Amino acid sequence: MEAIRKIEKVRDGIVNFRLPRRFWGHQIEIIILAIPQKETQLKRKKSLRGCLHRYANPSLMPLEKNAWQDSVGEKYDNC
Repeated sequence: MEAIRKIEKVRDGIVNFRLPRRFWGHQIEIIILAIPQKETQLKRKKSLRGCLHRYANPSLMPLEKNAWQDSVGEKYDNC
């Protein structure tokens, strides 16, 4: 079985398609599939940036610089 794949634009509900001579006089099957259109608008990416801002405690922000060292020191200070 031979197949031809060709993408054409439909104009006024009509598609013109010229078949090669080897198809002349034969019974053929025509399958029409619409190609999905690409979205013209970019999907907005969801971001979690800033979503925890309401839980921020400004009075603890100066302690953040040494938070890891303090935490490790408390946990492993007795070793």
